[in-house]
Amino acid sequence: MTVPSALLSHRTDEHLTPRYILDAVLECLGGIDLDPCSNSRTCPNVPAARHFTRGDDGLSQPWDGRVFLNPPFGRDVDRWFQKLTAEYCAGRTVAAVVLWKSATETRAWRILTGSADVVCFPARRIDFEGDGPRTGSTFSPALFYVGREHTRFARAFAPIGEIWVVPRRLVHAGP
Repeated sequence: MTVPSALLSHRTDEHLTPRYILDAVLECLGGIDLDPCSNSRTCPNVPAARHFTRGDDGLSQPWDGRVFLNPPFGRDVDRWFQKLTAEYCAGRTVAAVVLWKSATETRAWRILTGSADVVCFPARRIDFEGDGPRTGSTFSPALFYVGREHTRFARAFAPIGEIWVVPRRLVHAGP
């Protein structure tokens, strides 16, 4: 399934995470070992121990430790969620927080919610950081948690929005 064009209406596929979200990620994870989709290695937005930029091709690298994933919001976003699932199942990623959209109709959503156990639906849209004036997001955001510390995630993200347990499909209805 392709991502609907309405979800791609923003000028860029990169959205720099605001500080209050990063503070909650740090509280939840206790630190960030890897940002696999970094905007910069020399002046990164995310306070991680390691950063992969576009030039590093984060999809081809191992994702060790605690990961914060704010992927490029383009048509291939599902590849980032497949990578996260594979790294978590292999035991390299021990926990992750993912910032993405509440795009429940997409293949990417199904992949992500296949490995995430809890999700935070922020009470308001996120004003992403950037070089220009803030324009606000054009989509409803969600923050997903992959890992075992569900209570820690809930405690860290409750001030931002509602925390939900990801429902599991009882019957597979199709592709």
